[in-house]
Order: sequence, then structure tokens, then C-alpha cells
Amino acid sequence: MSLIDVQNLSLDIHGTPILRDVSFTLQAGQVFGLVGESGSGKSMTSLALMKLLPEGAQRTGSAVMDGRDLFALNERAMCAVRGNQIGMIFQEPMTALNPVQSIGDQVAETLVIHGAATRREALRVAREKLDRVGLDGARFPLARYPHELSGGQRQRVCIAMAIALRPRLLIADEPTTALDVTTQAQILDLLKGLVEDEGMGMMLITHDLAVVSGIADQVAVMQQGRIVEQGPTEALFRARRHAYTRQLFAASSHIPAREAMAEEAPLLEVLDVVRDYALPRRSLFGPAPSLRAVAGVSLTLKRGESLGLVGESGCGKSTLTRAILGLEAVQAGEIRLDGQPVQAGRRMPPSLRAGVQVVFQDPYGSFNPRHKVARLVAEPFHLAPVDARTARERVAESLDAVGLQPGDMDKYIHEFSGGQRQRIAIARALIIRPKLIVLDEAVSALDVSVRSRILDLLADLQGRYGLSYLFISHDLGVVRAITDRVLVMKAGEIVEEGPTQAVFAAPTHAYTRQLVAATPQIPADWMAPERA
Repeated sequence: MSLIDVQNLSLDIHGTPILRDVSFTLQAGQVFGLVGESGSGKSMTSLALMKLLPEGAQRTGSAVMDGRDLFALNERAMCAVRGNQIGMIFQEPMTALNPVQSIGDQVAETLVIHGAATRREALRVAREKLDRVGLDGARFPLARYPHELSGGQRQRVCIAMAIALRPRLLIADEPTTALDVTTQAQILDLLKGLVEDEGMGMMLITHDLAVVSGIADQVAVMQQGRIVEQGPTEALFRARRHAYTRQLFAASSHIPAREAMAEEAPLLEVLDVVRDYALPRRSLFGPAPSLRAVAGVSLTLKRGESLGLVGESGCGKSTLTRAILGLEAVQAGEIRLDGQPVQAGRRMPPSLRAGVQVVFQDPYGSFNPRHKVARLVAEPFHLAPVDARTARERVAESLDAVGLQPGDMDKYIHEFSGGQRQRIAIARALIIRPKLIVLDEAVSALDVSVRSRILDLLADLQGRYGLSYLFISHDLGVVRAITDRVLVMKAGEIVEEGPTQAVFAAPTHAYTRQLVAATPQIPADWMAPERA
């Protein structure tokens, strides 16, 4: 008997069709993968099952669980289902967790609200569940707060909350998108173990086909609110009968066309940089301990070169990047950009600051939503002032360069998709013609089709404008596709470097081999030539 049977689920929001005739069956002890581009309807399908739809939503169809149609339940009955029978893990743990509530209280809250335990008993169960997801009591007491944890640790807390009442169905919506490869592997192993040990079913929503290949028993491909293909994972991956499925697979392995254009002259030089952070004293009169986040790092980025920097969360990548941008003071070493010293902690000359721009992971969070695109893209002109007419012309030129329309400058950022927002972020970085663009996880949150188009755009812009890229990412596939050389960072040190293809094909350091081994990959024999 199926755990949940969804038949002919259709959804309109204010008359706009979102889902159409979505049908699938999920068995207990099974992982069901739901893949597709952003906007295909994956998350709305899960929210429909939880009856957490926005105002103006009109839904038809059925979702039968234990002989009851979830869609026929009133809100009071549905509240008893959420968390109790169906648990959910969201993509971004920091927004899913309450920043002013301890992790123990947040996990225990689920049991208390459902009347499954007293507060004292709930805290005991919370401790058990946190231990179960790898957050042992010695290092992670119940009194810790979310901001004291890493991204992977926060996601483990979210998983503990979702399984606190031992739900029969677990919905995981992009649970590993923002995690580095080793943490991602640990979270996926944890989820798979929970399905096997607890006998629950899991719906895994993701855009990462490699992740699905390693964990899902069944998979469905969504396009524009419809399931266009579904079946056993291996059979679907081998056959790829639908054109859209083939398109997703082509995008997942896409390598942009690039020409080697690196010059010998260095653009960025980092020489023996050290960055220490002071830690709280353990005693009143004892020495002040410190944490060495960057330990004598040296690197060179040539003009016209694309350089990758990879490593786990907490390895020092972001600290090193802030130092290169002049935003983080260092205790030792030297940083030079285009031959000029970058003196972190002091005000950089505008002309030097204009030589390097940044594209962040979350484009929406890096823009002021109250301003129109024209003002957002023109922000870097405070470093190299121009008159209003010239600024508007340059904004139109930059938008055109990234594949958008000049008329888009009069819109607000919320009117664009995730991929379009990232194009606007690139336009902003490009507008004052910097020599170096730092891309900090710039494509990690994008689905495979959008990601392939952004990588093509970056390759094209590099060829047109002679840009240099410092590409920081935990996605080794992206780094392999877009960079000439790669640096591998661990515990504040560069442990391996060299030409990208050579390093990934035959890594010499044990840590690099660990990263490569942890990267999910579709089995090679599943990727036989496509059927027409």
C-alpha cells in the first residue's frame, strides 16, 4: 500500500496556472526525487501537500494518506498532520530557525505543540534527535543558538526538528544546495539512513541530478507545472525519453566555450597572508586565545585568467576573499592588486577599489529592493563618477551585455527570476570595467539550465572585456567548467594547486581526493548516448 497517492493535482493562483494534473505515488521506505528548473512547480507541489498555499490559491485533485484525502481536511486536522505525519526540511536553515531561541527549545517545541510530551520529556527527546543527526551533547549543548553553528550544523538542527515526531513522510526541499560537498555528502547519508532506519518515505526536491542519482529510488521530472517523465531512477536516467529531460542532462554537464587568454603578468598577488581572530578568554588572567583563519597563504592571479578557490565551509575562503577586497585587516603578509598594495583596514583609493568588483551568492539579498534596477546597477559609479546621462547609457549597455533589455532598468528587483537577478548582479559588477571580478558562490543556488547560461555569459564577457575571475565555489563541477587553475584550501592553508583539469583528474593531496570523492556524480554507464 502506498504511503501517499497524489492524483491530478492542479493549482491556480489568482487565475494563473501553476500546477497541472500532477500525479505520483510514494511508498514507505522509498526516496522520491522531484527535479526541474526553478519555477517548474516543485516547491509548490510540496506546499500543496502541506496545505501551506498563498492567498488566492485554487486547488483540485487529491492526496490520499492513510485513506484520508489531505486536501479535504480542515485547518485544525491539518495542523495535527504537519510535523506529526509529514515533516519538512527547507532550503535555507537560517531563515527556517528562530535566531532568538536555542536549538534545544526549537526541536522540543515540535513535541510540546503536538502534545506528545511534557517540556522536560521534550528536551530529552530533543537531545536524542540532535545526537541522531550528528550533533553530540558534548560539543552541541541544547542551549546553543543557530548563529553559533555552521550552515551544515544548522541544517542538521532542521532535520532533527523535522523527525522529532517520527513522521511517516519527510519532504526535503533543496536541503543541500548551499552546503559544501563533504557536508552535503554527510547530510545525504544522514537522510538516507533515516529513511532506512525509520521506514519513512522521503520526497527530495532538488535541481541536482547527480544528488538524485545517488539517493532516489524513483524520480519525476517537472516542467512548467507538469510531470513530463517519471519512473525508477536508473531507468529514467538511461532512457531520458522526454526532450526536456534530455535538456536538463545536457545542462548539468555543460562546459562553456572558453579560449585561453591568461597573460604572464600578474594582476593579483597574495604573499604570505595571515589572519587571526581573537577568541574569548577561558580565564580572567589567562592568555587570550586566537584562531588562525588564514595561515600564510600565497597565490597569484594572472591577467585574463580564471582562478578557482575551493574548500569546505570554514576553511578560510571567505576570510581570504575579504582581505583581497580590502575589507579584512591581516596580521602579516602583503596583497597587491595591479601592482598597488591593498592595505586592509584602511580606506582604499577609489581607483584601486574600482579595479575589483564582487558578485555574491544571493543576488536578491545584495540589492536594495526599494530601488529600481537603474540605480542598483549604477551603484559602482561612486568610485568613478559620471554624469546622469552617461550613467544611464552605461547601465543600458551593461544590461544588454548580460542578455537583458535596456528597458529593464525601470523595473524593481522582485520582478525578475533568480537567474535574471544574477545577470543584473553581473551587470553591476561590469559597469565600471573592473580588471578583476570575484564570484562568491555566484551560481550555487541556480538550477542547472540557468547555471549553464550564466557560465556561458561569464565566458563570453571574459573574452570580450579581458576580465580576470576569482571563482569561489563548493561545486567542483562548476569550477572545473569555468576555471584555468584551481587552489584547494583547508584549515587556512592552500594544500594543492595547479591546472584545474589536472588537479581534479589526479589529485595528489588526501584532502583534494576527499573532496573529489564526496562530489556526487551520475554513474558513467547511466549516461549512454541519448535516444532520439
